[in-house]
Parts: sequence; structure tokens; C-alpha cells
Amino acid sequence: MKYAIVTYGCQMNSADSGLMAAVLDGSGWRPAESRDEADLIVLNTCSVRERPEHKAYSLLGELREWRRSRSAAVLAVSGCMAQRAGEHILARAPHVDIIIGTRHFHRIAELAARVSRGERPLVELGTDDDPSDWRCGAAAAVAAARLRAFVPVIRGCSNFCSYCIVPRVRGSEASRAAHDIEREIESLVSRGTREVTVLGQNVLAYGRDLPEGLTFAQLLERLEGIDGLWRIRFTTCHPRDVSDGVVRAIAGLSKVCEHIHLPIQAGTDRLLEEMNRGYTTEHYLDVVTQLRSRVPAIAISTDMMVGFPGETEEDFCRSLRLYERIRFDSAFTFAYSPRPGTAAAGRPDQVPRQTRLARLSRLIELQNQIAIEVNQRRVGEEVELLVDGTAHRGRGLLSGRTRTNKQTLFAGDTHLIGTLANVRLVKAHLWGFMGELLVQGQTL
Repeated sequence: MKYAIVTYGCQMNSADSGLMAAVLDGSGWRPAESRDEADLIVLNTCSVRERPEHKAYSLLGELREWRRSRSAAVLAVSGCMAQRAGEHILARAPHVDIIIGTRHFHRIAELAARVSRGERPLVELGTDDDPSDWRCGAAAAVAAARLRAFVPVIRGCSNFCSYCIVPRVRGSEASRAAHDIEREIESLVSRGTREVTVLGQNVLAYGRDLPEGLTFAQLLERLEGIDGLWRIRFTTCHPRDVSDGVVRAIAGLSKVCEHIHLPIQAGTDRLLEEMNRGYTTEHYLDVVTQLRSRVPAIAISTDMMVGFPGETEEDFCRSLRLYERIRFDSAFTFAYSPRPGTAAAGRPDQVPRQTRLARLSRLIELQNQIAIEVNQRRVGEEVELLVDGTAHRGRGLLSGRTRTNKQTLFAGDTHLIGTLANVRLVKAHLWGFMGELLVQGQTL
């Protein structure tokens, strides 16, 4: 029996898909080379914006004939859209066999077996934290060990930003025991992983719910001591939770990379308050100033939203001025998308779609200009790359990531894959850099 998993959305969704793949592999399933040959197809969905939901429903429509033509086939929808829409998905797509919420990924093989015995449809939507899910997640990560790996350390979110569906579909914050995280990473490293990204919807909230009261900065200090691990990254962060301990960890721990993803979302205090973000523009600027003064080489990426209900042209222009002042290395930019069940969705002062899209275009233009200028100032620097494979752009080139998370391409032999290489940055692009390999300080 063969399976295929289609993943939408964030890095946490990618980690969840890896968990399901490992569970299925352990139950005798094998990955299919294409959806057409799969006996089980899982759509692991995202609900943060409308577009990934539309994509998922579109694919479900395409899979209707596949499901009808194969009596033994199983079709599952998992993740955030499954948690949000639940049995409404079955009303719209009755050929779906399984709906799996955000805390039941580890049950995919069990549920598929039950469908094969004639039980359908099956709906599992509870959001209570399940320790067995964490254990399956660790097994999944180790089974799929590669040079760079994602390691979830906290699930859920308790912030309830007025535009965001995540707390409702992912549940409240639930941290994982530190010793379990350490054991998983040690196992990954023993199988060749050299860089880990520790994940959470709000990773800086890690430890608040644990009886030992461990902080996220203290977790980073523990991970720093793992032999054979070269690099540590983390995402995503709430600006309100950037403590002095986190700044010290980035500045002082040799394995923690000089990069932070710090969503700002809006550039005026009024909008931030109405979004329920819990900080002001002044606070955000203070955090950026601390980071850049303590870690001069740090790269700061962000999320920016346009068209939040009630956003005026003046609000938007003030936001652009703030972003130009901060000068982010990169940004995920998007237009506000009403999410049913959130506080902002029912507001009467929705910004017209065309206005949202026009503002998004202006924001992208500004951020692209800033990003290329930021990269151009780095040309000539010598940097360390973790070489992760051959490049998709250009034949005969290798690809790697700087500690600041910038993709860099350079000419080199494939024996360098999986190693750290020193490279001089020679040309800047929006996506990153072209570089030249250095050996003992000299260009190869």
C-alpha cells in the first residue's frame, strides 16, 4: 500500500507531514511516486488565509474521480483547515474518508486501517495535548533525518490576535519536555543532521506551562551542548516575548544563528492595538535596536499585513515609512484575509479587496528594493555556509545557507555537500547571493 501527502502552509505543517509519513512507514506503507499510484492521499492543510483553503478544496475536487475509481483508496484531510471546518468538509466533499485535527496526526495509520475495514467517515478533532503525539513526532524526525531538520518544541498559541485563526485550530500553548527535545536532536545528529530549527507557533513562549519553569533561552543553552550539532535556528517569534535572555543567547551561543523572524504585522499603534498584538511600534523598535546593537550581523525577517479592517491610506503610508526605517532583510507580505471565527472577520469596516491588493503591490515593491540594497551591502564579506545540495539555478553550482539564512550559490565539488564551507559573497540578488569558494582564505 502506498501513500502521498500534500502539504500546505508553514514549517510546522511540514513537520506534521513528516510525522505522518514516519507513522505510515512504520505501519508498512510506502511513499508513492505520484498521486495516481497512491492508495492513501492526505491533504495536510493550512487555514491562516483563504488561498490555501481554496487550493485544498480545488484539489479535493480533482481527487473525486480518483476516489470513486478505487474502492480501496482512502482520502484524508488533516491540519488546520480540518480542525476549523470539520464536518463541513464532508458536506462539500463527501468522498473524503478521514478528517484529522491538529493533535491527531499520529493516528493516521490507525484511521486508514479502520476505513479499509469499512468505517467511514472518521472525524478526530480534539485539541487536548497528547504525549503520544510528541513521541511519534520524535520518531518521525529521527526516521527522516537529514542535514537540516525541523524539531517542534511547543504547539498552539494563546495570544488570540484578532485576525488569526491559529489559537482556535491549534489549541493553547503546550510545551514539550526539554529532555525529550534533547534526545530527539541527539538521535538526529547521530544520523547526520547538523542544523535544527526548533519550531512553535510562538516558540518564545516555550516552557511557561512546564512545572520546571524552563525558559526558551535556557532551552537554547541546553541544546548548545549537544555534540555534533553545528547550527540552531528557531521560529516563529512574538515581538512581545523577546527577552534579554533570548538576545543574550543569539549574541553569546556559538551554535545559535544570527537570524530572527519577528513578525511586525502593522506599522501603527492603532492597528497593532486593534490586532491585539500586545506591543507598540516603539517597543518593536526597541527590540530591533537591542538585537542589532548586541548582534551587529543579525538578519531580521518579518511578516507584514496590509488591508486590516479600518486601515486608512494614512495608516498604510505610516507603516511603509516604519518598514523603510527598520529595513528588514526579507518579509512575508500578504493582504488581510477574513477568517471565520476571528474577532476581525465580523468588523463592518473591511477594506475593499482591490485596495488591499494595490497596497500589497506597493509594499512588495518597497520591500524588494530594501532587500536587494541590504544584500548589496554584504557583497565582499566572507561567510560560512552549510552546503546542503546542488543548486536549482545554474548547472554545476552548489547551494548553501549563511548563518543569517541567506541562500548562496557557488561553484564547487559535490564532496562539499554536508560540510561547512567558507565563501566570499560576490553578487547580490533578491533571493540571496552568488559566491566564490575560499580555501585557507584564498579563492579556489
